[in-house]
Amino acid sequence: MSNTTTTANGTARRGNLGQRVAYACGNLGQSAFYNALSTYFVVYVTSSLFAGVDKGVATKLIGIITGLVVVIRIAEIFIDPLLGNIIDNTTTKWGRFRPWQFLAGAISSVLIVLVYTGLFGLVNVNTTWFIVLFVITFIVLDVFYSLRDISYWGMIPALSSDSHERSTYTALGSFTGSIGYNGITVVVIPIVTYFSWVFTGELAESQSGWTCFGIIVGLLGLLTAWTVAFGTKENESALRSKAQKNGNPIEAFKAIFQNDQLLWVALSYLLYAIANVA
Repeated sequence: MSNTTTTANGTARRGNLGQRVAYACGNLGQSAFYNALSTYFVVYVTSSLFAGVDKGVATKLIGIITGLVVVIRIAEIFIDPLLGNIIDNTTTKWGRFRPWQFLAGAISSVLIVLVYTGLFGLVNVNTTWFIVLFVITFIVLDVFYSLRDISYWGMIPALSSDSHERSTYTALGSFTGSIGYNGITVVVIPIVTYFSWVFTGELAESQSGWTCFGIIVGLLGLLTAWTVAFGTKENESALRSKAQKNGNPIEAFKAIFQNDQLLWVALSYLLYAIANVA
């Protein structure tokens, strides 16, 4: 299959197959990571994290953590533009986006393993310190995941100035993302059950099983983020230069409020996001 695309002025441009594959791999791990961070994180919290804790205390802690997840997901609607502005104003020899794939990919991968260990059983030692440190860890984890996610999709214009090639990157990322997100649903129970049996001798969910699941997701997230960081190359273009002049998030929010049609679209997305999180 040819990788050749044609630009608007009729000149031929050959797509970089290796870069396409590297970019596509990124969302495979990223989407699996998100599913583990959202859906199965809540399953873990409600089923195994507080297995050895007094039922009344466990109920309160579960309420705090699940409430935290809801608050963070809604806050992301307003925080993500700020994170996007930080990324877009990043200037390194690696470019704007690849450094965040490297750094945010590494930090978020380490932290997701940490939360799936239950902070190494701290809840059984001191519940107050546990909830304080757990909340801080989860917030930092979510911020660095968002930095990875925003830099991943934001880097497409920096990879190619050709509209067809950019569409190819978007399609590949969406395709591998669906595989990663749904794939984690297929393997989570076998992984947790198997490693629970290895460490406890019982075919049931346990802390050890979920910890191993967190390690696997963390490694997948790290490897795929670094595949993007080392397997792609950013190119400055007129499109990126124009984007750089678009202003800061405050100006973006002002533009939304001054545009009636855009305001209704933003409001509908806000209500959708709140309903989805709830």
